[in-house]
Amino acid sequence: MKSSVQPTYLITAALSGLLFGAGLYVSQMVNPLKVLRFLDVMAIPTGGWDPSLAFVIVPAIAVMFIAVRIGRRRQAPLFDVEFHEPEYKRIDAPLVGGAALFGIGWGMSGICPGPAIALIAFMPDNLWIFLVAMFVGSYAGAYVIPSGHDKRLAMAR
Repeated sequence: MKSSVQPTYLITAALSGLLFGAGLYVSQMVNPLKVLRFLDVMAIPTGGWDPSLAFVIVPAIAVMFIAVRIGRRRQAPLFDVEFHEPEYKRIDAPLVGGAALFGIGWGMSGICPGPAIALIAFMPDNLWIFLVAMFVGSYAGAYVIPSGHDKRLAMAR
């Protein structure tokens, strides 16, 4: 990030984070049992599956789809000097492996990193175990697959 960040950028980032966190709480995405019941599609025959989070996911995809379409028509974002597109556009083994590990962790705990950070405000029992494991896993990943920014970008192209 640039050293001279505009106040409008910071205000927009803070309001977006606040809105995102409130949305996670209102939709109950911070409730691990709710998430696990949504992910347990094998419980459909018994009526134990909870499809309610689809009412969070589907509108979120629709909103993002529209926002990307509008954003691509603009020369620059409202509160920054340029759009920040992903640098790595290739699907490779580290991406698939990381996604699989992420999914396994999410499925085992029912907690995604975004909601985990939002849950810090309420600090439920044993959240600290998840947070420590998440941070250790994040840092350990850099040692398992060491890659600098330039090396990773070159491999992705």
